[in-house]
Amino acid sequence: MHCKKAGYKSPKGFRVGFTMALLLVVIFVISFAAEVNFVASKNSQDDPAAQPLPDISTTALEPLEGQIRIAAFNIQIFGKAKREKPNVMAILVQIAREFDIIFVQELKYIDEQTTPIFLDAINDVEGPDYAFVRSERLGRSSSKEAYAYFYNTATVTFIEGSDYVHNDMADGVDDFERDPYIASFYSGNFDFTLVGIHVKPDSAEAEIRALGKVYFETIGDLDAPGEMDIIILGDLNADRPYFDEDDPFSVPGDEFIFIKKKEFFWVISNEMDTMVKTDWTYDRIVITAWTVENEYVQDSASAFYFDDEYGINDRGLIEDVSDHYPVYASFRTDLSDDDDSGASLGGM
Repeated sequence: MHCKKAGYKSPKGFRVGFTMALLLVVIFVISFAAEVNFVASKNSQDDPAAQPLPDISTTALEPLEGQIRIAAFNIQIFGKAKREKPNVMAILVQIAREFDIIFVQELKYIDEQTTPIFLDAINDVEGPDYAFVRSERLGRSSSKEAYAYFYNTATVTFIEGSDYVHNDMADGVDDFERDPYIASFYSGNFDFTLVGIHVKPDSAEAEIRALGKVYFETIGDLDAPGEMDIIILGDLNADRPYFDEDDPFSVPGDEFIFIKKKEFFWVISNEMDTMVKTDWTYDRIVITAWTVENEYVQDSASAFYFDDEYGINDRGLIEDVSDHYPVYASFRTDLSDDDDSGASLGGM
């Protein structure tokens, strides 16, 4: 009778132990992989940039014949962080291509590369080329932003040398946190001047009033006397808590009262929600009675609800795009020039 030496295991025992060890290793690997997949899945859910994007390869708005769409969009803090999110940029590119001109606000990043990078992204998509004109960075404080007009070169022509930043201090009064950026364009027979601005929230009432002064000064600045198609657009912060949209102010004896129904029409009305998280109407397009009666396409003004139009349900992704919706309106380009003097900004 032979006794086993201490610590000695028979070949059979060895095989059993090895099998158990191998089984434990396999279980560990499977568990670890499952944990990794769970974390990755959770991170994907938390990161809108990692979510699959619905097909947005075609524009949601129908192409127009004899008309153009002009839009304004406050792309909240549009800088390096936003432009490095592929899904966000894909949505912004498609939004830009919905319109013939889009006035972009909150170009924030100090390196000033966001505008050309955004243009390259727009032009990387199949379709007509776009171009832009851009202001310098504006603002009294260290928190400055630039404005830019991106436009479809197949449908719109920028009038060279027409863009400028309003000289706020020409009369010795500092009216605006960020002065309006003004530029003139034409499309077909429609020549027009855009006055784009992002109004300071806490000064909304005063700045909106001052836009009346800008309007009259713009008429005087134009090379074409009698030009009447001047369109004011942008984030005017024209709703609560900064501005009472239901109680247009009136200052006796003030020649620059901006809200006069017979002179100005707010085609983005108070009932239109222009904000992602609230039902406020901050963003506006304001035109004169002259344009309303001629080139403006009646009832065409609206907010562009990109989440609904593109089938995007991820709230995080929607809010990464912006806290605003774009606003837009359509204008006829196939009518004869209607300005008082028959003058044409485009020299047509």
